[in-house]
Amino acid sequence: MREGKIPTLMHISPFFHNDDVRMKTSRASGPGGMNASRRSTKVQIWVPVEKLILTDEQKKGLRAKYQKYINSEDELEASCEEERSQEENMDNATQHMTDLIAKAITVKAPRIPTEVPRPAMQEAIHQRRLRYMKSKDRKDSKRTSDTEIQKLFEEEGK
Repeated sequence: MREGKIPTLMHISPFFHNDDVRMKTSRASGPGGMNASRRSTKVQIWVPVEKLILTDEQKKGLRAKYQKYINSEDELEASCEEERSQEENMDNATQHMTDLIAKAITVKAPRIPTEVPRPAMQEAIHQRRLRYMKSKDRKDSKRTSDTEIQKLFEEEGK
């Protein structure tokens, strides 16, 4: 395992500087033959949340939304071990971290209420009519079933 500063070859992020990133490499798990047992291709990177180029409110939202990605030292963590080369994994990990930050600070647009769909409106009217017919039926003390009421509606519609 090696730990140190991240090289300048990595993906450039608008949210943090390369100097603020801490990197660690280790052997990746899973299949890979000799490459997996000889090379340290897994990459883990950490960036202190305080060093991110964000407002205090955005940092607070990031901490609330991604608690599982933030360690006890208040660092945001991302890792990658999918590729066979360390450089590609480093680029993917920084891209993943950039995506996490971007997703956390994106403000969701408010929902604009729309009209009630016609079938739903017709169903609501139908249910109101059924309730009215039942209450009218009770008042007249003539008990009719729902099927008889349905037949009455069908006759009215013709």
